Amino acid sequence: MRRPPVPATLLACLALAAAAAHSAVPLPDVPGIQAAYESAYIATRGKPPGEHADDLLIQGAHCQPLKPGPGAACQIDFVRQREPEGRLYFDIVTLQQAEAGNGWVLRSGLCMTKPADRHAALKAGATSAAR
Repeated sequence: MRRPPVPATLLACLALAAAAAHSAVPLPDVPGIQAAYESAYIATRGKPPGEHADDLLIQGAHCQPLKPGPGAACQIDFVRQREPEGRLYFDIVTLQQAEAGNGWVLRSGLCMTKPADRHAALKAGATSAAR
C-alpha cells in the first residue's frame, strides 16, 4: 500500500473541516427557547390580546434549521405550572438568533402570531375575488 503525500492528506482534512463548519447550524435548546419565551412575555406585557401566559415551562424541544434563511423551527412540549394535573401541551415555534448572536428571539408560536406573508395575502385576495 502506498500512502498519499502529506499535502493531499492535509487538503482532505481541511476540506472535511470546512464542510463540517459550514453545515453546523446552531439550534436552540430548551433553556434558550424558555428564555426567548420569557423575553417575548416581557415585551408584550400589557398589550392586547394578552394571550401570553407567564406560567409555561418548556419540557422538551426537537429543532431543525429553517430553510431558506437563519433560524429554527422547533416542536416543543410544555406544561402550565398553574395546572395541577400536569397536562402536557405541544406547539411549533420559530426562532431567530438574536442580533448579537447571543440567545434566540421568538418569531411565531405560543404567544406570537406569524406576520401575514405574501402567499397568504395572495390566497386571501384570490378567495375574495372568486366570490
